[in-house]
Amino acid sequence: MKYEEMKEEPCVQLKRLAEFLGCPFSEEEEESGGVDKILELCSLRSLSDVAINKILELCFRKGEVGDSKNHLTPKMEMRI
Repeated sequence: MKYEEMKEEPCVQLKRLAEFLGCPFSEEEEESGGVDKILELCSLRSLSDVAINKILELCFRKGEVGDSKNHLTPKMEMRI
């Protein structure tokens, strides 16, 4: 799973992750919007609304595709 894939298709990637962890979403959970709710709760926008906004700013990058170039060397990127 790559960051770019999460940005392009977050629902698909979340379902893939759930299956990998051995707890796939049921049809009922998908139909009731469970996947969308998890994506909403885990979004940087949602997390930044929390009182610990300053801590999050220190821990999370901008959340933009390609921003890793500002933080990682090419060797570090290859290793990841």
